[in-house]
Amino acid sequence: MTPTRNRSATDDLAARIARARGDRGVEPTEATDPRGAITGVSRGFRLASEFVAAIVVGALIGIGLDALFGTSPWMAVAFLMFGFAAGVVNVIRATREMNEAAPPDALPPPDDDDDE
Repeated sequence: MTPTRNRSATDDLAARIARARGDRGVEPTEATDPRGAITGVSRGFRLASEFVAAIVVGALIGIGLDALFGTSPWMAVAFLMFGFAAGVVNVIRATREMNEAAPPDALPPPDDDDDE
C-alpha cells in the first residue's frame, strides 16, 4: 500500500464519519447521554475509596516504620491518625471538585433559613 492510497482511504473514512455525525444532528452531551453524568452512587464510591485509601496507606507506613525502628505500636498509631486526617482532607477536596464540575441545576438551592 502506498502512502497516497492510505491517505485517500483515511480521508474517505473521515468524510463518511462526518456525514454520519451530520445525519444524527447533535453531538451527545451529558444532558442527552447519561453515561457521562456522575451518579450519587459513583460519588459515594469515590469519596469512600479516597477516605479508606488514605487510612490504609497511613497505617501501612506506620507499621513499616515500627518494623524498621522497633517502636511498635507508636508509629502505627501516629500514622493511622495522619491517614485519617489526610482522608478527611481528600474527601473535602474531592467533594469541592465534584460540586464545581456539576451543572448549577444539579445542586440543591442554598438553605438561607435560620433553624431557630
